[in-house]
Amino acid sequence: MNTIIHRQNGTSNTDRKPSPAIWGDCPWRDINDPRSLVDGYARRWDFATFRTATNVNAAEAYWADGLKCFGSDGAAIAALDAQGGGITLSSDGDNEGVSLGQMVYPFQISRSTKKLWFECRLKTSTIADTKHGFFVGLIDSSALSATVPIASAGTLADENFVGWHRLEGDGDKVDAVYKADGVTQVTVEADAVTLAADTWVKLGMKWDPEDSYKLKFYADNLLIDSYTMASADGTDFPNDVRLGFVFALLNATASTPGSTSLAWAQIAQVF
Repeated sequence: MNTIIHRQNGTSNTDRKPSPAIWGDCPWRDINDPRSLVDGYARRWDFATFRTATNVNAAEAYWADGLKCFGSDGAAIAALDAQGGGITLSSDGDNEGVSLGQMVYPFQISRSTKKLWFECRLKTSTIADTKHGFFVGLIDSSALSATVPIASAGTLADENFVGWHRLEGDGDKVDAVYKADGVTQVTVEADAVTLAADTWVKLGMKWDPEDSYKLKFYADNLLIDSYTMASADGTDFPNDVRLGFVFALLNATASTPGSTSLAWAQIAQVF
């Protein structure tokens, strides 16, 4: 079995490479090889080659590399001046933001599906409270907007999602969360990750039904916490819907709200 990582597990790192604790057993090359008998879907976005714009100002629409975009008037996707590149996302008004999401929804996390791997690398320009919040992870096919996936109060919308949420009122922390629509949101681990301004962090998840049906949350290659998947459909976890990648940023203020940068994101699942 080919893998994309050959590193020691269990040590913290924030480098540009995917985390071995998550990806060490992922048959990435086999999934993407049409000659292989491994069936699945694997996709990586290297944001160094992503489309930029000084003013997005658009309703949800196709943007680039299989991703759609929503942007408020004044929202920007700028090239990141850093080794390896990336993009910086921002907006200039209160309750304004920018979101990226997959055009398709190929993933599902339930007791009847096989392994899934997810990770992204990001950094934020500010860890001050009441500047901007972000969410990164997986979401259902709901249209991205000024209130989806992050509502104007800085909370997450009533949709199906799982991933990492930086609340706008708690700028130096990130929570591991999930929600099924119509059901109360669950915080698996509050204040799971402590951020530093302008410092890269890798946030990820791994679903392994053979590991006692555990969905595990990782940061910088370290296990943070886990959730044991419910057997019932949609009554706790969004295990009855298809999901796709999403990143969203929403400002809490128009006064120096700051920005968040993305280097890459990748997801894979065996079918």
